[in-house]
Amino acid sequence: MVLPGIHLMSLAGPLDVFLRASAVLSRAGKRRSPAYEVELLTADETALPMGAGLFLTGGSHWTEVHHPIDTLLVLANAGIVQSPINPELLAWIRVRANDVRRVGSVCAGAFVLAAAGVLDGHQATTHWELSGHLAGRYPQISVDGDRIFTQDGNIWTSAGVSAGVDLALAMVEEDHGHALALEIARRMVLFMRRGSGQSQFSSQLAAQAADHQPIRELIAWISEHLDADLSVPALARRVGMSDRNFSRVFTQQVSMTPARFVARLRTEAARAKLAASGQKLETIAQISGFGDGETLRRHLRAEMERSARPVMGATLTTQ
Repeated sequence: MVLPGIHLMSLAGPLDVFLRASAVLSRAGKRRSPAYEVELLTADETALPMGAGLFLTGGSHWTEVHHPIDTLLVLANAGIVQSPINPELLAWIRVRANDVRRVGSVCAGAFVLAAAGVLDGHQATTHWELSGHLAGRYPQISVDGDRIFTQDGNIWTSAGVSAGVDLALAMVEEDHGHALALEIARRMVLFMRRGSGQSQFSSQLAAQAADHQPIRELIAWISEHLDADLSVPALARRVGMSDRNFSRVFTQQVSMTPARFVARLRTEAARAKLAASGQKLETIAQISGFGDGETLRRHLRAEMERSARPVMGATLTTQ
């Protein structure tokens, strides 16, 4: 279901995942009928503007849909937070949510599900800019504004834009297995397939904002050598600085100490490997630079405790 103002990538990403899954299984001769039959439902009878002079047309108006639905996925952008939602549409969603196998949202679509009462008593996420508003407006929902996506029973919610791809891939994995989801990710030339535990705030992405080029280059090197000696003296030598000056400059540029940054990077890498592979914890601990499984467990627990903290207010921006 597409509401007015949705970002093009929020729609195109998940749509492409499901269509590719059908194509791959069909070519492999594993299915005679498509794995997924995707139908676009609109909440507006007119063409929906997508930006850059593009308009979305076609599909079916939600009032015209009476057939069974397997998965109902609601897509909306930040504008829905400040706009009234058709009460008849909310009633329809409330009823259909009881009939479908699973229901989910991308970005601000969580506000539509929340207004319909579908998320009451469940964990959910949305774009990080909107998570505080979702938590404040709907206190009966357990909002985790850090995760890429969440699954609570048959209710799935994701962060904004590209996170819809991760959500769709996870659904494909649930339906058809890990191998197919990974194959689709490869075909879409994704750097990595992110699991539900992945944070919306990547340490590497945040670190790219550093103004100091040697620090940016060092961060790129660190991400490729997580099992190396990443102590302050070792890193300081790589950039030709004293230990004290390096710690000061790094903390100023990255907004966290070198030790904390390395730990965060190693934890993110370990979580991604745990979600995407069948390797043992001890093996992943070695690859990620933690040395042993107990150290990795300690860092994972600390990260989980940090993610479980209550969501604070966020700044609302409408695009």
